Amino acid sequence: MLTQPGSRKPDYGIDAPGVVRALMLGGLLLGGVALWLLIALHLIWLAIWCIVGACVCLGEALAMLWTSRVGKLWEIRRMLDCLVLCGDEEVLDVGCGRGMLLIEAARRLGSGHATGIDVWSARDQSGNSPLATQENARLAGVAERISVITADARQLPFPSERFDVVVSCLALHNIHGREERRRALREMLRVLKPGGKMAVLDFAHVKEYARDLQALDAGQLVLGRPSWRVFPPLRMLLVRKLPASGEGEAAATASEAQGDTLA
Repeated sequence: MLTQPGSRKPDYGIDAPGVVRALMLGGLLLGGVALWLLIALHLIWLAIWCIVGACVCLGEALAMLWTSRVGKLWEIRRMLDCLVLCGDEEVLDVGCGRGMLLIEAARRLGSGHATGIDVWSARDQSGNSPLATQENARLAGVAERISVITADARQLPFPSERFDVVVSCLALHNIHGREERRRALREMLRVLKPGGKMAVLDFAHVKEYARDLQALDAGQLVLGRPSWRVFPPLRMLLVRKLPASGEGEAAATASEAQGDTLA
């Protein structure tokens, strides 16, 4: 029997499952060592240090699990609020994974459409595949408003100035090397329409993204402060692309703020 949309919730998997697994195993191992030191060798202080290490590892693992399931969704919704979508936009999600950001964007679209691209690495997200993303979109009731494509962020298969909005969440840091990440940002800017909006949510290299986009004369940039509601803390970068030369826009500027919008 086919599952009806709404009878099950989308499953977005776990981010960095290998890291979470290693932290949990490390915590359990340190806990076992602490018991051995305490019971067999009576080394109380050394056992206490092992217990502290175990608590840190297990705490970080639980925090990452909570972020994958709950906290990241909070930050994604806040980012979309800052973009102030009208509902008729063409949206591109770079590194869409199992579709949390892609689907949340599609929920806010009426006549618009959301496209997600990814290379589907299971190391970066558990169970990552285009079929999982499409199934999540079906369960969320937005399957007709999304499409997914296998593509590399550094070589987007779209014509220039194709999208009104380009977004990315916890994806660009997986690209190794600053020059390669700069290539991805250049491609994201290329496919964005003049006057269009870009938003990036990540825990690493976000200041670097801002500097590189400034060097590309991207337009107005707003760099948010780290959000400590999630682990690792995420930072948001908002961009409005400069219109074509001669349309009266100022040169690229950058500011650091919390909760600003690009309306």
